[in-house]
Amino acid sequence: MDFLPKAYGQLSDLFRSMTPAARLTTGLLVAAIVISLLFLFRQQTERADELLFGGRTLTNEEVANMSAALSKAGLNGWDTAGNMLRVPRGQRHTYIAALVENNALPQDSGSAWEKMFTEHSPFENRKMGELRSRYALEKDLAFTIREFTGIEAASVKIQEITNDQVFPPRLQKRAAVTVKAAGTQSLDANQIRMIRDVVAFGGGIDRSDVVIADTNGHRSYEGPPKDGGLSGDQNAYADTQRRYEQEFTHKIVDRLSMYPDAKVTVYVELDQTLEDRTTLVKYDEKPTPLKTRTTSSDERTTTSSSGGRPGTEPNGVGNRSVAVNSSPESETTVTESVEETENTSGATYQVTRKPGLVPRIVTVSVGIPKSYFKKIWKQQNPTPEGSDPTEPTPAELQAIEALEIATIQEAVTPLIPKAPPGEDSYPRVKVTAYTDLPIPEPPTPSLASTAGVWFASNWQTIAMLGVALFGVVFLRGMIQSAQDSDLAAIDANNDAVRRMAELSGNEDEEDEGYTEFGNSLRGRSPHAGRSLRDELTELVREDPDAAASVLQNWITEAV
Repeated sequence: MDFLPKAYGQLSDLFRSMTPAARLTTGLLVAAIVISLLFLFRQQTERADELLFGGRTLTNEEVANMSAALSKAGLNGWDTAGNMLRVPRGQRHTYIAALVENNALPQDSGSAWEKMFTEHSPFENRKMGELRSRYALEKDLAFTIREFTGIEAASVKIQEITNDQVFPPRLQKRAAVTVKAAGTQSLDANQIRMIRDVVAFGGGIDRSDVVIADTNGHRSYEGPPKDGGLSGDQNAYADTQRRYEQEFTHKIVDRLSMYPDAKVTVYVELDQTLEDRTTLVKYDEKPTPLKTRTTSSDERTTTSSSGGRPGTEPNGVGNRSVAVNSSPESETTVTESVEETENTSGATYQVTRKPGLVPRIVTVSVGIPKSYFKKIWKQQNPTPEGSDPTEPTPAELQAIEALEIATIQEAVTPLIPKAPPGEDSYPRVKVTAYTDLPIPEPPTPSLASTAGVWFASNWQTIAMLGVALFGVVFLRGMIQSAQDSDLAAIDANNDAVRRMAELSGNEDEEDEGYTEFGNSLRGRSPHAGRSLRDELTELVREDPDAAASVLQNWITEAV
Protein backbone atom coordinates (compact mmCIF):
# COMPACT_ATOMS: atom_id res chain seq x y z
CA MET A 1 0.00 0.00 0.00
CA ASP A 2 3.05 2.32 -0.24
CA PHE A 3 2.19 3.32 -3.78
CA LEU A 4 -0.76 5.41 -2.59
CA PRO A 5 1.30 7.78 -0.41
CA LYS A 6 3.99 7.94 -3.10
CA ALA A 7 1.44 8.71 -5.79
CA TYR A 8 -0.17 11.34 -3.59
CA GLY A 9 3.20 12.89 -2.89
CA GLN A 10 4.08 13.00 -6.56
CA LEU A 11 0.75 14.58 -7.46
CA SER A 12 1.09 17.08 -4.63
CA ASP A 13 4.58 18.10 -5.70
CA LEU A 14 3.43 18.31 -9.29
CA PHE A 15 0.48 20.51 -8.36
CA ARG A 16 2.62 22.84 -6.25
CA SER A 17 5.12 23.20 -9.06
CA MET A 18 2.40 24.42 -11.46
CA THR A 19 1.65 28.03 -12.11
CA PRO A 20 -1.80 29.37 -11.09
CA ALA A 21 -2.97 29.32 -14.71
CA ALA A 22 -1.87 25.71 -15.12
CA ARG A 23 -3.64 24.75 -11.89
CA LEU A 24 -6.89 26.35 -13.08
CA THR A 25 -6.68 24.66 -16.47
CA THR A 26 -5.96 21.29 -14.86
CA GLY A 27 -8.94 21.62 -12.54
CA LEU A 28 -11.26 22.47 -15.43
CA LEU A 29 -10.03 19.49 -17.45
CA VAL A 30 -10.51 17.10 -14.53
CA ALA A 31 -14.04 18.44 -14.05
CA ALA A 32 -14.76 17.97 -17.77
CA ILE A 33 -13.55 14.36 -17.62
CA VAL A 34 -15.68 13.58 -14.55
CA ILE A 35 -18.77 15.21 -16.05
CA SER A 36 -18.28 13.31 -19.32
CA LEU A 37 -18.03 9.99 -17.52
CA LEU A 38 -21.15 10.76 -15.49
CA PHE A 39 -23.00 11.73 -18.66
CA LEU A 40 -21.96 8.49 -20.35
CA PHE A 41 -23.17 6.46 -17.39
CA ARG A 42 -26.43 8.36 -17.32
CA GLN A 43 -26.99 7.78 -21.03
CA GLN A 44 -26.30 4.08 -20.55
CA THR A 45 -28.76 3.71 -17.67
CA GLU A 46 -31.54 5.77 -19.31
CA ARG A 47 -31.50 4.02 -22.68
CA ALA A 48 -34.69 2.06 -23.34
CA ASP A 49 -33.30 -1.40 -24.05
CA GLU A 50 -35.53 -3.91 -22.22
CA LEU A 51 -39.06 -5.00 -23.07
CA LEU A 52 -41.52 -5.06 -20.20
CA PHE A 53 -43.60 -8.15 -19.42
CA GLY A 54 -41.49 -10.41 -21.64
CA GLY A 55 -42.30 -8.55 -24.85
CA ARG A 56 -46.04 -9.01 -24.44
CA THR A 57 -48.17 -7.43 -27.17
CA LEU A 58 -50.41 -4.77 -25.66
CA THR A 59 -53.66 -3.32 -26.90
CA ASN A 60 -53.94 0.31 -27.95
CA GLU A 61 -55.95 1.04 -24.82
CA GLU A 62 -53.31 -0.54 -22.59
CA VAL A 63 -50.52 1.41 -24.31
CA ALA A 64 -52.46 4.65 -23.82
CA ASN A 65 -53.07 3.91 -20.12
CA MET A 66 -49.41 3.02 -19.54
CA SER A 67 -48.21 6.14 -21.37
CA ALA A 68 -50.41 8.33 -19.19
CA ALA A 69 -49.26 6.56 -16.02
CA LEU A 70 -45.55 6.89 -16.83
CA SER A 71 -45.93 10.52 -17.86
CA LYS A 72 -47.76 11.23 -14.61
CA ALA A 73 -44.88 9.66 -12.69
CA GLY A 74 -42.33 11.83 -14.53
CA LEU A 75 -40.66 8.91 -16.34
CA ASN A 76 -39.72 9.69 -19.93
CA GLY A 77 -37.05 7.11 -20.77
CA TRP A 78 -39.54 4.59 -22.18
CA ASP A 79 -40.30 3.80 -25.79
CA THR A 80 -42.73 1.65 -27.77
CA ALA A 81 -41.77 -0.99 -30.31
CA GLY A 82 -44.97 -1.86 -32.12
CA ASN A 83 -47.40 -2.55 -29.29
CA MET A 84 -44.65 -3.47 -26.82
CA LEU A 85 -43.23 -1.24 -24.09
CA ARG A 86 -39.47 -0.78 -23.76
CA VAL A 87 -37.83 0.77 -20.67
CA PRO A 88 -34.25 1.30 -19.40
CA ARG A 89 -32.80 -1.89 -17.97
CA GLY A 90 -31.51 -0.24 -14.81
CA GLN A 91 -34.87 1.41 -14.00
CA ARG A 92 -37.19 -1.48 -14.73
CA HIS A 93 -38.48 -1.68 -11.15
CA THR A 94 -39.23 2.05 -11.12
CA TYR A 95 -41.41 1.82 -14.22
CA ILE A 96 -43.30 -1.24 -12.95
CA ALA A 97 -43.92 0.50 -9.62
CA ALA A 98 -45.34 3.51 -11.48
CA LEU A 99 -47.70 1.26 -13.46
CA VAL A 100 -48.86 -0.49 -10.29
CA GLU A 101 -49.41 2.81 -8.50
CA ASN A 102 -51.56 4.17 -11.33
CA ASN A 103 -53.39 0.86 -11.91
CA ALA A 104 -52.14 0.62 -15.50
CA LEU A 105 -50.89 -2.96 -15.63
CA PRO A 106 -51.91 -5.05 -18.68
CA GLN A 107 -55.22 -6.81 -18.32
CA ASP A 108 -55.62 -10.57 -17.94
CA SER A 109 -58.64 -12.85 -17.96
CA GLY A 110 -60.79 -11.82 -15.00
CA SER A 111 -58.95 -8.54 -14.37
CA ALA A 112 -62.01 -6.50 -15.29
CA TRP A 113 -64.17 -8.42 -12.79
CA GLU A 114 -61.52 -8.08 -10.10
CA LYS A 115 -61.32 -4.35 -10.69
CA MET A 116 -65.10 -4.04 -10.55
CA PHE A 117 -65.33 -5.83 -7.20
CA THR A 118 -62.38 -3.86 -5.81
CA GLU A 119 -63.91 -0.50 -6.70
CA HIS A 120 -67.42 -1.50 -5.63
CA SER A 121 -69.09 0.89 -3.22
CA PRO A 122 -72.08 0.01 -1.04
CA PHE A 123 -73.56 3.45 -1.79
CA GLU A 124 -73.81 3.09 -5.58
CA ASN A 125 -77.25 2.53 -7.04
CA ARG A 126 -78.44 -0.58 -8.82
CA LYS A 127 -78.25 0.95 -12.28
CA MET A 128 -74.59 1.86 -11.83
CA GLY A 129 -73.82 -1.63 -10.58
CA GLU A 130 -75.43 -3.16 -13.68
CA LEU A 131 -73.43 -0.89 -15.98
CA ARG A 132 -70.17 -1.77 -14.23
CA SER A 133 -71.00 -5.47 -14.44
CA ARG A 134 -71.76 -5.22 -18.16
CA TYR A 135 -68.54 -3.28 -18.77
CA ALA A 136 -66.51 -5.95 -16.97
CA LEU A 137 -68.23 -8.64 -19.05
CA GLU A 138 -67.37 -6.82 -22.29
CA LYS A 139 -63.71 -6.49 -21.31
CA ASP A 140 -63.43 -10.13 -20.28
CA LEU A 141 -65.03 -11.40 -23.50
CA ALA A 142 -62.77 -9.16 -25.60
CA PHE A 143 -59.69 -10.48 -23.81
CA THR A 144 -60.82 -14.07 -24.42
CA ILE A 145 -61.28 -13.41 -28.15
CA ARG A 146 -57.83 -11.79 -28.42
CA GLU A 147 -56.30 -14.99 -27.07
CA PHE A 148 -57.47 -16.90 -30.17
CA THR A 149 -54.83 -17.79 -32.73
CA GLY A 150 -54.70 -15.26 -35.54
CA ILE A 151 -56.61 -12.52 -33.69
CA GLU A 152 -54.83 -9.22 -33.15
CA ALA A 153 -57.50 -7.01 -31.58
CA ALA A 154 -61.11 -7.37 -30.46
CA SER A 155 -63.78 -5.36 -28.71
CA VAL A 156 -67.26 -6.33 -27.49
CA LYS A 157 -70.27 -4.08 -26.93
CA ILE A 158 -73.42 -5.41 -25.26
CA GLN A 159 -76.73 -3.55 -25.27
CA GLU A 160 -80.02 -4.34 -23.58
CA ILE A 161 -83.24 -3.33 -25.31
CA THR A 162 -86.88 -3.83 -24.44
CA ASN A 163 -88.70 -6.25 -26.74
CA ASP A 164 -92.28 -4.98 -27.11
CA GLN A 165 -93.30 -7.75 -29.50
CA VAL A 166 -93.95 -10.17 -26.67
CA PHE A 167 -96.20 -9.83 -23.66
CA PRO A 168 -95.19 -8.99 -21.10
CA PRO A 169 -92.28 -6.95 -22.57
CA ARG A 170 -88.87 -8.28 -21.60
CA LEU A 171 -85.24 -7.21 -21.95
CA GLN A 172 -83.25 -8.62 -24.86
CA LYS A 173 -79.45 -8.63 -25.06
CA ARG A 174 -77.59 -7.89 -28.27
CA ALA A 175 -73.83 -7.97 -28.88
CA ALA A 176 -71.63 -6.32 -31.50
CA VAL A 177 -68.12 -7.78 -31.82
CA THR A 178 -65.40 -5.95 -33.75
CA VAL A 179 -62.42 -8.16 -34.61
CA LYS A 180 -59.15 -7.53 -36.45
CA ALA A 181 -57.28 -10.62 -37.60
CA ALA A 182 -53.49 -10.78 -37.69
CA GLY A 183 -51.97 -8.97 -40.65
CA THR A 184 -54.38 -8.42 -43.52
CA GLN A 185 -56.16 -11.77 -43.33
CA SER A 186 -59.93 -12.06 -43.04
CA LEU A 187 -61.76 -14.16 -40.51
CA ASP A 188 -62.47 -17.72 -41.56
CA ALA A 189 -65.59 -19.73 -40.79
CA ASN A 190 -64.08 -21.49 -37.78
CA GLN A 191 -63.01 -18.22 -36.17
CA ILE A 192 -66.44 -16.69 -36.74
CA ARG A 193 -68.15 -19.69 -35.18
CA MET A 194 -65.80 -19.68 -32.17
CA ILE A 195 -66.29 -15.96 -31.58
CA ARG A 196 -70.06 -16.25 -31.82
CA ASP A 197 -70.16 -19.21 -29.43
CA VAL A 198 -67.93 -17.49 -26.85
CA VAL A 199 -70.01 -14.31 -26.84
CA ALA A 200 -73.32 -16.18 -26.85
CA PHE A 201 -72.55 -18.58 -24.02
CA GLY A 202 -70.28 -16.25 -22.05
CA GLY A 203 -72.64 -13.29 -22.17
CA GLY A 204 -75.96 -15.12 -21.99
CA ILE A 205 -76.98 -13.88 -25.45
CA ASP A 206 -78.83 -15.71 -28.19
CA ARG A 207 -76.56 -16.64 -31.11
CA SER A 208 -78.90 -14.87 -33.52
CA ASP A 209 -78.33 -11.60 -31.63
CA VAL A 210 -74.53 -11.60 -32.06
CA VAL A 211 -73.10 -9.59 -34.98
CA ILE A 212 -69.40 -9.93 -35.87
CA ALA A 213 -67.59 -7.20 -37.82
CA ASP A 214 -64.38 -8.14 -39.66
CA THR A 215 -62.24 -5.01 -40.06
CA ASN A 216 -59.80 -6.66 -42.48
CA GLY A 217 -62.50 -8.26 -44.61
CA HIS A 218 -64.69 -5.11 -44.61
CA ARG A 219 -67.86 -7.06 -43.89
CA SER A 220 -70.09 -8.16 -41.03
CA TYR A 221 -71.62 -11.51 -40.17
CA GLU A 222 -75.15 -11.56 -38.81
CA GLY A 223 -76.37 -14.27 -36.52
CA PRO A 224 -78.53 -17.11 -37.84
CA PRO A 225 -82.28 -16.40 -37.79
CA LYS A 226 -84.19 -17.85 -34.86
CA ASP A 227 -86.54 -19.78 -37.14
CA GLY A 228 -83.60 -21.72 -38.61
CA GLY A 229 -83.72 -19.98 -41.99
CA LEU A 230 -81.05 -17.95 -43.72
CA SER A 231 -80.56 -14.23 -43.62
CA GLY A 232 -80.34 -12.14 -46.76
CA ASP A 233 -76.54 -12.16 -47.01
CA GLN A 234 -76.06 -15.82 -46.16
CA ASN A 235 -75.51 -18.63 -48.63
CA ALA A 236 -75.77 -22.05 -47.08
CA TYR A 237 -74.04 -23.80 -49.96
CA ALA A 238 -71.09 -21.37 -50.17
CA ASP A 239 -70.58 -21.25 -46.39
CA THR A 240 -70.68 -25.02 -46.06
CA GLN A 241 -68.40 -25.50 -49.07
CA ARG A 242 -65.85 -23.05 -47.63
CA ARG A 243 -65.93 -24.79 -44.27
CA TYR A 244 -65.34 -28.24 -45.77
CA GLU A 245 -62.51 -26.96 -47.97
CA GLN A 246 -60.77 -25.42 -44.96
CA GLU A 247 -61.14 -28.61 -42.93
CA PHE A 248 -59.73 -30.83 -45.69
CA THR A 249 -56.92 -28.34 -46.38
CA HIS A 250 -55.82 -28.28 -42.74
CA LYS A 251 -55.92 -32.05 -42.58
CA ILE A 252 -53.85 -32.53 -45.74
CA VAL A 253 -51.33 -29.81 -44.84
CA ASP A 254 -50.71 -31.50 -41.50
CA ARG A 255 -50.19 -34.81 -43.29
CA LEU A 256 -47.70 -33.25 -45.75
CA SER A 257 -45.84 -31.18 -43.17
CA MET A 258 -42.59 -33.05 -43.91
CA TYR A 259 -42.57 -31.67 -47.46
CA PRO A 260 -41.15 -28.14 -47.48
CA ASP A 261 -43.07 -25.46 -49.39
CA ALA A 262 -45.85 -27.86 -50.40
CA LYS A 263 -48.83 -26.04 -51.93
CA VAL A 264 -52.25 -27.62 -51.21
CA THR A 265 -55.55 -26.60 -52.78
CA VAL A 266 -58.84 -28.43 -52.14
CA TYR A 267 -62.09 -28.22 -54.07
CA VAL A 268 -65.29 -29.65 -52.59
CA GLU A 269 -68.50 -30.24 -54.53
CA LEU A 270 -71.52 -30.67 -52.27
CA ASP A 271 -74.76 -32.51 -52.67
CA GLN A 272 -77.27 -29.72 -53.25
CA THR A 273 -79.96 -31.40 -51.18
CA LEU A 274 -80.58 -29.40 -48.02
CA GLU A 275 -82.25 -32.29 -46.20
CA ASP A 276 -83.20 -35.87 -47.06
CA ARG A 277 -85.98 -37.38 -44.91
CA THR A 278 -87.52 -40.82 -45.64
CA THR A 279 -90.54 -42.37 -43.84
CA LEU A 280 -91.23 -46.14 -44.24
CA VAL A 281 -94.58 -47.67 -43.11
CA LYS A 282 -94.97 -51.47 -42.97
CA TYR A 283 -98.44 -53.02 -42.15
CA ASP A 284 -98.91 -56.36 -40.34
CA GLU A 285 -101.01 -59.16 -41.85
CA LYS A 286 -103.05 -59.83 -38.69
CA PRO A 287 -105.27 -57.09 -37.31
CA THR A 288 -104.37 -55.65 -34.01
CA PRO A 289 -107.19 -54.78 -31.56
CA LEU A 290 -107.12 -51.15 -30.65
CA LYS A 291 -110.20 -50.87 -28.37
CA THR A 292 -112.73 -53.33 -26.80
CA ARG A 293 -116.04 -52.36 -25.07
CA THR A 294 -118.44 -54.75 -23.23
CA THR A 295 -122.03 -53.81 -22.06
CA SER A 296 -124.26 -56.19 -19.89
CA SER A 297 -128.07 -55.84 -19.13
CA ASP A 298 -130.21 -58.09 -16.69
CA GLU A 299 -134.00 -57.55 -15.84
CA ARG A 300 -135.93 -59.22 -12.95
CA THR A 301 -139.61 -58.73 -11.73
CA THR A 302 -140.88 -59.76 -8.22
CA THR A 303 -144.69 -59.58 -7.07
CA SER A 304 -146.03 -59.72 -3.41
CA SER A 305 -149.80 -60.08 -2.14
CA SER A 306 -151.50 -57.52 0.26
CA GLY A 307 -152.88 -58.81 3.83
CA GLY A 308 -155.96 -57.62 6.01
CA ARG A 309 -156.02 -55.78 9.23
CA PRO A 310 -154.25 -57.41 12.03
CA GLY A 311 -156.33 -59.39 14.61
CA THR A 312 -159.99 -60.82 14.38
CA GLU A 313 -163.02 -58.89 13.34
CA PRO A 314 -165.84 -58.48 15.86
CA ASN A 315 -169.14 -60.37 15.34
CA GLY A 316 -171.43 -57.63 16.22
CA VAL A 317 -173.26 -55.77 13.53
CA GLY A 318 -172.74 -52.15 13.81
CA ASN A 319 -171.31 -49.16 12.13
CA ARG A 320 -167.85 -50.18 11.05
CA SER A 321 -165.39 -49.27 8.41
CA VAL A 322 -165.25 -51.09 5.15
CA ALA A 323 -161.91 -52.66 4.31
CA VAL A 324 -160.51 -51.81 0.86
CA ASN A 325 -158.31 -54.46 -0.71
CA SER A 326 -154.93 -53.04 -2.24
CA SER A 327 -153.33 -54.34 -5.46
CA PRO A 328 -150.32 -56.68 -5.20
CA GLU A 329 -146.77 -55.07 -5.32
CA SER A 330 -144.21 -56.02 -8.12
CA GLU A 331 -140.35 -55.40 -8.65
CA THR A 332 -138.60 -55.57 -12.09
CA THR A 333 -134.77 -56.03 -12.63
CA VAL A 334 -133.20 -55.74 -16.16
CA THR A 335 -129.62 -57.01 -16.94
CA GLU A 336 -128.03 -56.29 -20.42
CA SER A 337 -124.51 -57.30 -21.72
CA VAL A 338 -122.90 -55.75 -24.91
CA GLU A 339 -119.26 -56.32 -26.15
CA GLU A 340 -117.65 -54.09 -28.85
CA THR A 341 -114.12 -54.55 -30.35
CA GLU A 342 -112.26 -52.07 -32.67
CA ASN A 343 -109.41 -53.54 -34.73
CA THR A 344 -106.76 -52.01 -37.05
CA SER A 345 -103.94 -53.26 -39.19
CA GLY A 346 -100.50 -53.15 -37.45
CA ALA A 347 -97.78 -51.00 -39.03
CA THR A 348 -94.07 -50.26 -38.43
CA TYR A 349 -92.90 -46.66 -38.99
CA GLN A 350 -89.22 -46.03 -39.89
CA VAL A 351 -88.03 -42.43 -40.38
CA THR A 352 -84.58 -41.83 -41.89
CA ARG A 353 -83.10 -38.32 -41.89
CA LYS A 354 -79.86 -37.53 -43.70
CA PRO A 355 -78.02 -34.20 -43.42
CA GLY A 356 -77.84 -32.13 -46.55
CA LEU A 357 -74.98 -30.29 -48.21
CA VAL A 358 -72.52 -33.13 -47.64
CA PRO A 359 -69.34 -33.49 -49.73
CA ARG A 360 -70.00 -35.44 -52.88
CA ILE A 361 -66.72 -34.94 -54.77
CA VAL A 362 -63.44 -33.79 -53.21
CA THR A 363 -60.39 -33.10 -55.37
CA VAL A 364 -56.94 -32.14 -54.14
CA SER A 365 -54.11 -30.42 -55.97
CA VAL A 366 -50.64 -30.64 -54.42
CA GLY A 367 -47.55 -28.83 -55.68
CA ILE A 368 -44.03 -29.92 -54.67
CA PRO A 369 -40.95 -27.81 -55.51
CA LYS A 370 -38.42 -29.44 -57.82
CA SER A 371 -35.60 -28.43 -55.53
CA TYR A 372 -36.94 -30.97 -53.04
CA PHE A 373 -36.18 -33.84 -55.44
CA LYS A 374 -32.68 -32.50 -55.93
CA LYS A 375 -32.13 -32.45 -52.17
CA ILE A 376 -33.25 -36.08 -51.96
CA TRP A 377 -30.74 -37.06 -54.65
CA LYS A 378 -27.94 -35.26 -52.82
CA GLN A 379 -28.90 -37.00 -49.61
CA GLN A 380 -28.84 -40.37 -51.35
CA ASN A 381 -25.57 -39.60 -53.15
CA PRO A 382 -23.33 -37.67 -50.76
CA THR A 383 -20.17 -36.14 -52.17
CA PRO A 384 -17.00 -37.84 -50.88
CA GLU A 385 -14.50 -35.68 -49.07
CA GLY A 386 -12.01 -34.06 -51.37
CA SER A 387 -14.18 -34.56 -54.45
CA ASP A 388 -16.02 -31.99 -56.51
CA PRO A 389 -19.82 -31.98 -56.07
CA THR A 390 -21.78 -33.57 -58.91
CA GLU A 391 -25.22 -32.75 -60.25
CA PRO A 392 -28.02 -35.30 -60.86
CA THR A 393 -29.08 -36.20 -64.36
CA PRO A 394 -32.63 -35.45 -65.58
CA ALA A 395 -33.44 -39.17 -65.62
CA GLU A 396 -32.44 -39.56 -61.98
CA LEU A 397 -34.55 -36.58 -61.00
CA GLN A 398 -37.56 -37.91 -62.92
CA ALA A 399 -37.28 -41.26 -61.15
CA ILE A 400 -37.23 -39.59 -57.73
CA GLU A 401 -40.09 -37.30 -58.75
CA ALA A 402 -42.30 -40.22 -59.85
CA LEU A 403 -41.63 -42.10 -56.61
CA GLU A 404 -42.38 -39.10 -54.40
CA ILE A 405 -45.56 -38.23 -56.31
CA ALA A 406 -46.87 -41.77 -55.86
CA THR A 407 -46.05 -41.64 -52.15
CA ILE A 408 -47.92 -38.36 -51.71
CA GLN A 409 -50.97 -39.67 -53.57
CA GLU A 410 -51.09 -42.74 -51.33
CA ALA A 411 -50.86 -40.52 -48.25
CA VAL A 412 -53.57 -38.05 -49.28
CA THR A 413 -56.14 -40.36 -50.90
CA PRO A 414 -57.41 -41.90 -47.60
CA LEU A 415 -58.07 -38.42 -46.20
CA ILE A 416 -60.86 -37.60 -48.68
CA PRO A 417 -64.16 -39.43 -49.27
CA LYS A 418 -64.40 -42.01 -52.01
CA ALA A 419 -66.05 -41.12 -55.28
CA PRO A 420 -69.72 -42.16 -55.59
CA PRO A 421 -70.38 -45.19 -57.78
CA GLY A 422 -70.61 -44.33 -61.44
CA GLU A 423 -68.76 -41.04 -61.09
CA ASP A 424 -65.77 -40.00 -63.17
CA SER A 425 -62.72 -42.10 -62.36
CA TYR A 426 -60.36 -39.16 -62.81
CA PRO A 427 -57.79 -39.19 -59.97
CA ARG A 428 -59.00 -37.20 -56.99
CA VAL A 429 -55.46 -36.32 -55.93
CA LYS A 430 -53.21 -34.59 -58.44
CA VAL A 431 -49.57 -34.00 -57.51
CA THR A 432 -47.37 -31.82 -59.70
CA ALA A 433 -43.86 -30.44 -59.45
CA TYR A 434 -43.23 -26.74 -59.86
CA THR A 435 -40.01 -24.86 -60.42
CA ASP A 436 -39.20 -22.81 -57.37
CA LEU A 437 -37.11 -19.85 -58.37
CA PRO A 438 -34.49 -18.94 -55.79
CA ILE A 439 -35.43 -15.88 -53.82
CA PRO A 440 -32.69 -13.29 -54.16
CA GLU A 441 -31.07 -12.49 -50.89
CA PRO A 442 -31.57 -8.94 -49.73
CA PRO A 443 -28.54 -6.79 -50.45
CA THR A 444 -26.23 -6.52 -47.51
CA PRO A 445 -25.82 -2.98 -46.27
CA SER A 446 -22.60 -1.29 -47.28
CA LEU A 447 -19.93 -0.36 -44.81
CA ALA A 448 -20.74 3.31 -45.24
CA SER A 449 -24.45 2.86 -44.51
CA THR A 450 -23.74 0.58 -41.56
CA ALA A 451 -21.23 3.04 -40.17
CA GLY A 452 -23.67 5.89 -40.71
CA VAL A 453 -26.46 4.11 -38.85
CA TRP A 454 -24.12 3.16 -36.03
CA PHE A 455 -22.77 6.69 -35.79
CA ALA A 456 -26.29 8.15 -35.79
CA SER A 457 -27.28 5.98 -32.83
CA ASN A 458 -24.00 6.39 -30.90
CA TRP A 459 -22.81 9.90 -31.76
CA GLN A 460 -23.41 11.14 -28.22
CA THR A 461 -21.24 8.41 -26.75
CA ILE A 462 -18.52 9.07 -29.33
CA ALA A 463 -18.62 12.80 -28.62
CA MET A 464 -18.30 12.26 -24.89
CA LEU A 465 -15.45 9.83 -25.37
CA GLY A 466 -13.73 12.35 -27.63
CA VAL A 467 -14.06 15.10 -25.03
CA ALA A 468 -12.77 12.82 -22.29
CA LEU A 469 -9.87 11.62 -24.45
CA PHE A 470 -8.97 15.17 -25.40
CA GLY A 471 -8.97 16.17 -21.75
CA VAL A 472 -6.75 13.25 -20.78
CA VAL A 473 -4.27 13.95 -23.60
CA PHE A 474 -4.21 17.67 -22.85
CA LEU A 475 -3.73 17.04 -19.14
CA ARG A 476 -0.93 14.60 -19.87
CA GLY A 477 0.72 17.17 -22.13
CA MET A 478 0.56 19.79 -19.42
CA ILE A 479 2.02 17.42 -16.85
CA GLN A 480 4.80 16.41 -19.25
CA SER A 481 5.47 20.07 -20.07
CA ALA A 482 5.70 20.91 -16.38
CA GLN A 483 8.05 18.02 -15.79
CA ASP A 484 10.23 19.05 -18.78
CA SER A 485 10.27 22.67 -17.54
CA ASP A 486 11.40 21.56 -14.09
CA LEU A 487 14.13 19.40 -15.57
CA ALA A 488 15.27 22.22 -17.84
CA ALA A 489 15.33 24.63 -14.91
CA ILE A 490 17.40 22.21 -12.88
CA ASP A 491 19.83 21.71 -15.76
CA ALA A 492 20.07 25.44 -16.33
CA ASN A 493 20.57 26.01 -12.64
CA ASN A 494 23.36 23.46 -12.54
CA ASP A 495 24.96 24.96 -15.63
CA ALA A 496 24.73 28.46 -14.20
CA VAL A 497 26.21 27.36 -10.91
CA ARG A 498 29.02 25.64 -12.77
CA ARG A 499 29.72 28.73 -14.87
CA MET A 500 29.55 31.02 -11.87
CA ALA A 501 31.90 28.72 -10.00
CA GLU A 502 34.34 28.80 -12.89
CA LEU A 503 34.15 32.58 -13.03
CA SER A 504 34.64 32.91 -9.31
CA GLY A 505 37.63 30.52 -9.39
CA ASN A 506 39.33 32.40 -12.20
CA GLU A 507 38.91 35.72 -10.48
CA ASP A 508 40.35 34.35 -7.22
CA GLU A 509 43.45 33.09 -9.01
CA GLU A 510 44.16 36.11 -11.22
CA ASP A 511 42.99 38.94 -9.04
CA GLU A 512 43.97 38.36 -5.44
CA GLY A 513 43.14 41.99 -4.74
CA TYR A 514 39.49 41.31 -5.27
CA THR A 515 37.55 43.87 -3.39
CA GLU A 516 35.72 43.07 -0.15
CA PHE A 517 32.43 42.93 -1.95
CA GLY A 518 33.83 40.04 -4.03
CA ASN A 519 30.39 38.44 -4.58
CA SER A 520 28.90 41.68 -5.71
CA LEU A 521 28.10 42.21 -9.33
CA ARG A 522 30.83 44.85 -9.80
CA GLY A 523 33.82 42.47 -9.93
CA ARG A 524 35.72 42.09 -13.17
CA SER A 525 37.62 39.23 -14.77
CA PRO A 526 40.69 40.34 -16.68
CA HIS A 527 41.30 36.80 -17.87
CA ALA A 528 37.93 36.40 -19.48
CA GLY A 529 37.76 39.97 -20.64
CA ARG A 530 34.22 40.18 -19.25
CA SER A 531 32.96 41.09 -15.83
CA LEU A 532 30.67 38.99 -13.65
CA ARG A 533 27.96 41.52 -14.31
CA ASP A 534 28.23 40.93 -18.02
CA GLU A 535 28.07 37.17 -17.55
CA LEU A 536 24.97 37.41 -15.36
CA THR A 537 23.38 39.84 -17.77
CA GLU A 538 23.88 37.39 -20.61
CA LEU A 539 22.58 34.55 -18.44
CA VAL A 540 19.46 36.50 -17.52
CA ARG A 541 18.88 37.31 -21.18
CA GLU A 542 19.23 33.67 -22.23
CA ASP A 543 17.46 31.95 -19.34
CA PRO A 544 15.75 34.18 -16.77
CA ASP A 545 14.51 31.25 -14.69
CA ALA A 546 18.00 29.79 -14.35
CA ALA A 547 19.44 33.18 -13.35
CA ALA A 548 16.72 33.65 -10.77
CA SER A 549 17.41 30.20 -9.40
CA VAL A 550 21.16 30.94 -9.15
CA LEU A 551 20.56 34.21 -7.34
CA GLN A 552 18.08 32.49 -5.03
CA ASN A 553 20.68 29.86 -4.18
CA TRP A 554 23.33 32.52 -3.52
CA ILE A 555 21.03 34.43 -1.23
CA THR A 556 20.09 31.23 0.58
CA GLU A 557 23.76 30.30 1.10
CA ALA A 558 24.60 33.80 2.28
CA VAL A 559 21.84 33.77 4.82
